[in-house]
Amino acid sequence: MIRKANISDYTAMDEVFRASANAFCTRSYNSQVIESWAGTPWPERFHENNKNGDDQYVFTINGKVVCFGSINLERHTLVSLFVSPEQSGKGIGKSMLEFLVARAISSDILVLKIDSSLNAVSFYKRHGFIETGRSNYRTRNGVDIESVQMERKLSL
Repeated sequence: MIRKANISDYTAMDEVFRASANAFCTRSYNSQVIESWAGTPWPERFHENNKNGDDQYVFTINGKVVCFGSINLERHTLVSLFVSPEQSGKGIGKSMLEFLVARAISSDILVLKIDSSLNAVSFYKRHGFIETGRSNYRTRNGVDIESVQMERKLSL
């Protein structure tokens, strides 16, 4: 079930993020980068992101958060999408992405952008996103993470 996230979900969302980054990013980033990005719990990030206009959603199974995604409709940006490693490959990420794309379409967004981690590029390409450039994301610890700028044209 997908529903709007609330403050009580932030710790579980942080756990999903850190588990996902540690499980899936090792082929794309070295351990120092992953540790800087996802090594330390920081559920407060979701409170800050919410205050900055990000709409956050969780996918739950039996009441447990197994995936989350966030979108900033004002910036026309898919901010994040992470699936717990135990649930990977079961279509949960695809379901969350389709939900977020539908939110963008219902808000009359013509192009949805994302700054993707290297390991997620193929997932987004499979779902209609194209690469438009490269960039770096700076972690709160000051480590730069190479990322791929992507976008998808939406049909209204």
